[in-house]
Amino acid sequence: MIIRQNLDHADRFFADHHSSFEWIRPLASPVAFPRLKFPEAIERFCDKLVESKGVMLVPGSLFDFPGNHFRLGLGKKNLPDSLHILGEYVLEKK
Repeated sequence: MIIRQNLDHADRFFADHHSSFEWIRPLASPVAFPRLKFPEAIERFCDKLVESKGVMLVPGSLFDFPGNHFRLGLGKKNLPDSLHILGEYVLEKK
């Protein structure tokens, strides 16, 4: 139930922020690897996000997922709140 609800939250979030992220909805996993469309390296983006907002994203490179991707776990109850903070952070960067 949590994962289904979080998938819906993620779908809306990434639709609202399509200029900043590429989102491919996972078909059979509670884990996704969205891509950051900014020219900034994902490692730096993740470091700055946790430092300034307290939200931790893990670069996809730590999972042998190349490109500017990050890991997004869909099983957390607080995912909607974390996505909201991520959205605020992205808007501040524009």
